[in-house]
Amino acid sequence: MFNRRYVPTAVAVAVLLATAAVGYMRTEAKTEMPVRILFKNNGGNVIFSHLVHHRNYEIACAECHHESAGAGGQTLACGSCHPVAFDDDFVKRHIASFPDKQYCVQCHHTEYDEIIFDHDEHEEYADDCRSCHHDESIEPEPQKCGNCHEGQRDGDMPGLAEAAHARCHTCHEDMFEQGLTSCKSCHKEVDMTLYQGDYSSCAQCHDGPTKDLVLTRMNAFHDQCMDCHEKEGRGPYGEGSCNKCHIR
Repeated sequence: MFNRRYVPTAVAVAVLLATAAVGYMRTEAKTEMPVRILFKNNGGNVIFSHLVHHRNYEIACAECHHESAGAGGQTLACGSCHPVAFDDDFVKRHIASFPDKQYCVQCHHTEYDEIIFDHDEHEEYADDCRSCHHDESIEPEPQKCGNCHEGQRDGDMPGLAEAAHARCHTCHEDMFEQGLTSCKSCHKEVDMTLYQGDYSSCAQCHDGPTKDLVLTRMNAFHDQCMDCHEKEGRGPYGEGSCNKCHIR
């Protein structure tokens, strides 16, 4: 016969089992907005009052998070784009930081496929083949540019894009002087939602070092936070204010 003194224990066990079952079956709860965030730094950690800035100061997410209006309205962590250092580990891991491929073109611009080029039409404009191709001192007979020029520069041999742009510039000076708005003036854009290839190197279009194109996390925070504080005339900004944010 069941002993009544075990009833409370049995009820408690049943409640715990029911709670556990509901917890396993229910959809994962949405992550709440953080109250405070701890940023670890060699110069002293920083405690950032996230909720105060958003709720009390009524600062919209998009004021600090560049991607807040992206896919699904999801706000990305600053470290998704701004690493502590641009090392191999960041290059490998940052791809998984984004909810979908739409974000890729924020840093990796739209890729371009085949060139919009009518060879027959250019034959009508040119005096002869040497107007575009090298003369006999370099190649006995005109040939395809890609036969010698590869994707990247190899020593003194220019890459294919570099060589083609230099040759086109000699005839289309008006286009280059006006400033091409984008590569689509001559190239067909790729549908990035279906793109499966590798992204072009930053150096193909940008003269500056890759690491300077995107700020590191520390520089991004300093620019974003201190510029806002200085504009509002409140909070820490400027030299000598480090200890107002960093904890020694």
